[in-house]
Amino acid sequence: MPKKPTITGEILEESQALERLIGTRERATLHDVRIEDIDPNPFNPRQDFAVEDLVASIREHGFIGALDGRLVGGRVQLGYGTRRLLAAREAGIERLPVYLHDDWDDQQMLVIALVENVQREDLTPLQEAASVGQMHQNLGWSVREIAKRTGKPKSWVQDALALFKAPEDVKAMVRERPDSIRQARFIARLPEAKDRQQLVEKVLSRELTAAQVVEVVQAVERGQDVESAVASLVSPPGVSPMALPFVSAQEAPKAEAAAFPGAVLPAASAPVPVEASPEVERPMVTRRAAVPAEERLLDPRPILRAIRDQLRQIEAAHLETLEPRRGWGIRKLLEEIIAEATALRDRLPRPG
Repeated sequence: MPKKPTITGEILEESQALERLIGTRERATLHDVRIEDIDPNPFNPRQDFAVEDLVASIREHGFIGALDGRLVGGRVQLGYGTRRLLAAREAGIERLPVYLHDDWDDQQMLVIALVENVQREDLTPLQEAASVGQMHQNLGWSVREIAKRTGKPKSWVQDALALFKAPEDVKAMVRERPDSIRQARFIARLPEAKDRQQLVEKVLSRELTAAQVVEVVQAVERGQDVESAVASLVSPPGVSPMALPFVSAQEAPKAEAAAFPGAVLPAASAPVPVEASPEVERPMVTRRAAVPAEERLLDPRPILRAIRDQLRQIEAAHLETLEPRRGWGIRKLLEEIIAEATALRDRLPRPG
């Protein structure tokens, strides 16, 4: 279980993130300001702040570090640190160290407020998306610029921006299942509400992985309906699933010979005997019940389908770095391999 970050650690991480944005304080001057003369950033869209833990920390260790702001009408407006300001007030702190920046305008105050919000770990995906959306709309920042300013991956920014622009039904899905933001990015691309609703239901019931949602959306965009696109995930076109018993390497030649009498098949190499070692305890092996040879028919499709499923898991785990079209190309290639293997098997000579 990951260790919960300390209050001091949170403040340090927040300060480091904002330093990337603020830069040096060469032009700022440090002042000891009465706490009743300090106001939060008026451009901060967030109003709810949990300060209980921070209040306890300030009472025990005092106020850590300094804040940054500007002077407006004789009062100090903080660029960031509203949570720390509220906690200091509740803890009974009377004065705070604040760096005052004469060159900060409203635009800079908005930028700082939005970047500070994104750094918070207790925001919901919808709150994060709202901040990213404002950076894009109000500040005109590109995805690359937002990623640079916030220190977030481009894929994270793209997901948040897509959620900001998504229809309400997709936002409701993320509200109910916050870990579905990646699926939301692709479902939001579908113009038809009925198509989105079908996928939303499957995501909420956890029937589809993120990688599978991407594939279904791409299939729908090519003209396929959602139901058939989902069905093709279970069984590729032209290939019917077969549940076959296990066939060991030693049993394989006999099984193939029984299944295709008279067929010319490549000779299998004999298994290499393994000498028993007194230092190594050989594992117990439970043999399966004997299965008639005609039911132990070798078929490449279960193995290939297992490879396909493994690739889907890999794609789901690394979807941030894997282009969706590449993922689709891999899957189409596997379907072609399965079809070719099936056709080859059907061409093998059978008894007349």
